[in-house]
Amino acid sequence: MKPISRIVAAAAFSGWLALASAQPAQEQLDLNALQAAGVQIAQAVDRNQAAVLWDGASPAAKRVVTREAFVTSLQRSRAALGAVASRTWLGLSRQFVGAGDKLPAGAYINIDFVTTFAEGKTQRELVSLRQDEDKVWRFVGYVVR
Repeated sequence: MKPISRIVAAAAFSGWLALASAQPAQEQLDLNALQAAGVQIAQAVDRNQAAVLWDGASPAAKRVVTREAFVTSLQRSRAALGAVASRTWLGLSRQFVGAGDKLPAGAYINIDFVTTFAEGKTQRELVSLRQDEDKVWRFVGYVVR
């Protein structure tokens, strides 16, 4: 019987979280660690650390958007909303993308939040992670919708 696999959360910079995983994608995930990673990433966005997020992002994300474009887009999308008044975790969803899709092939986790901003506007935030070839879950996207 295989030893129980684990996901280890390691802070590489204040607010940035990478999830190193020794487990194959088909095994049970540590949902608490993934949810905590989503919170830390959202909080890094709150602190205007888009550049730090991009620096630690999956190579798959870096192939799709430049650092400058990512930082500018993220700052623009959040500036209009103001500070976060509250954030509530809604759930996680797992997605497997095959070759030839719009996204690079692989396993993805989406962490969904409902967030109220200082001006009283409520939006949904989605933080996405991708399990890279080295079995490390890395940041791949953030969107407010």
